Amino acid sequence: MIRRPAAGRTVRVHLARRLDRMGIDGTDSDFSAADRAELARARADELRVRTAELASGAGSSPQSVEQAQLRADQALNRAQNAHRAAATRHLDASHAHLRAAAAHEQAALADVVGCDAHQDAAEAHRAAALVHDAAATAEHEREAADGRRPRYG
Repeated sequence: MIRRPAAGRTVRVHLARRLDRMGIDGTDSDFSAADRAELARARADELRVRTAELASGAGSSPQSVEQAQLRADQALNRAQNAHRAAATRHLDASHAHLRAAAAHEQAALADVVGCDAHQDAAEAHRAAALVHDAAATAEHEREAADGRRPRYG
């Protein structure tokens, strides 16, 4: 619900309450997919309201500028968290491939007949681990690049 106070400013009460209820500050990386979807819906609603305000001739206020800066910082924090989470998943996958490679190497030592197949599988797992390591490095670089973007808060 949108209400207009006596001063004529538009207050987005329902949107602010939705975001506050979720504890959204842009830094929490433990949101579920449902939480992220709710955040996206709330942000889309907020943007639709602001677009309508601007279309009707309402200008920027110190509050709307502050709100836009806050939302930009929150989006940047979410992007950094996403890069960090992706890097962690890549490192987890790399470690899993290295464990699989070690298991194949152990199997190759125990199985003279299937030795070559196990060595080939171990090599493939080590190569896959390197791919995930490179992807993790790329995600860390993207996170760092986001960290160099200007902040408003």
